[in-house]
Amino acid sequence: MRSLLLPSARVALQAGLLLPFWAAGSLLSAKLHLPVPGAVVGMGLLLGALALGLVRAEWLEEGAEWLFRHMLLFFIPAAVGVVDHRELFGGAGLRALAAVAASTALVMLSTGAAVEWFARRRGDA
Repeated sequence: MRSLLLPSARVALQAGLLLPFWAAGSLLSAKLHLPVPGAVVGMGLLLGALALGLVRAEWLEEGAEWLFRHMLLFFIPAAVGVVDHRELFGGAGLRALAAVAASTALVMLSTGAAVEWFARRRGDA
């Protein structure tokens, strides 16, 4: 079935459908004084909505893909901000770099393990 929306409008609408989850997660995180960022809580809410069938992945697919393709743009302000903190280029920066590298490796390993486990459980692998 063809959509009545232009592709760009469909992407914008789908990306916009993620905003209520982010907002609800931010509100919950702030009100409950959670040690977790609101965006992460929002992703948990989205996961729950997907698992319960309240939201279908197809409703968000193109918008989420667009956000992933352009994710680097969201990190440019943080990268430029590092230049203002020259102390990060010394010993403290090396320790931070080691922590980032180790945590990135752990996230990649745990994500890969989880995907493998779910794929085996579904019978895809």
